[in-house]
Amino acid sequence: MKCIIVWFVSFSALSALAQEDIKVTSLPKFSIRANVGIPKVASSKALRSSFSGVSSLDINLNYKLFGGFFAGIGFNHVYYKSQKHFREQFINTSMQMQNGYLKIGYDHFFSDRGFATMSLNTGFGSTQFSAIKYKNDSLIGKYPTRFTSSFMEPSLALNFLVESNFAFGGYISYHYNFSQFNPAYAGFDKWLDYTRISNKWNTSLITIGFGFYYALGKVN
Repeated sequence: MKCIIVWFVSFSALSALAQEDIKVTSLPKFSIRANVGIPKVASSKALRSSFSGVSSLDINLNYKLFGGFFAGIGFNHVYYKSQKHFREQFINTSMQMQNGYLKIGYDHFFSDRGFATMSLNTGFGSTQFSAIKYKNDSLIGKYPTRFTSSFMEPSLALNFLVESNFAFGGYISYHYNFSQFNPAYAGFDKWLDYTRISNKWNTSLITIGFGFYYALGKVN
C-alpha cells in the first residue's frame, strides 16, 4: 500500500513537471484502459480468515457516448492465496476470479493534464479453487470447486496525461459479489472451525492500484 501511494505521488509530481504543454478538453471516441491493483477483502470474516488478495488485473475497451460519458466491455482477473495458518499446514489452495463485464463511466477534466473517471462495472464471473488439499479422500468430488455469480463494482480513478493520448494514474474500486463464500468448496471447512467465524455477508473487495489510459484516435 505504501509503495502504491509513493508511486502515485511521485508520478503526479513528474507529470506536472513534464516539458510538453498538454492541453486537452475532451477525449476521443475509442480508448483502452487497464488497471493493476491489490484487493482487500472488505466483508465476510470467513473469507478473510481463508484467503488474502494478491493481485487484480483489469482491461477494458470503451466508446465515448456524449460529453464525458462512455461505455465499454472488459475482463478482470483476481488472484488470492490461502492465509498463513493454512500454509503452515502445507495447504496452498488458491482462489481465482475471472469476470466479464459491461462498463459505464464519466470522465471529468480537473486540469489541462488531469481527469477523474467515475465508473460502474456490472457482469458475471467464474470463481475457481485450485490445489485443494482434502482432509480425506472421501471428500474428493463432494463439493464443486467452481461457481459463477454476478457482481457490481463502482470505481474512482485519477489520471494524468504524459502524452496527448496516454495517461497514468491511480484508482480505488469496491467490488460487490452477489454470492457468499463457502469454505467447503475449498476444502477448508475440515481444517478450520468455521462455526465460530461470521459468514453473514456476501463477498466484497476494496482494490487500490494504478492504471493507464490509451486513446485510439486523435485527442481534441
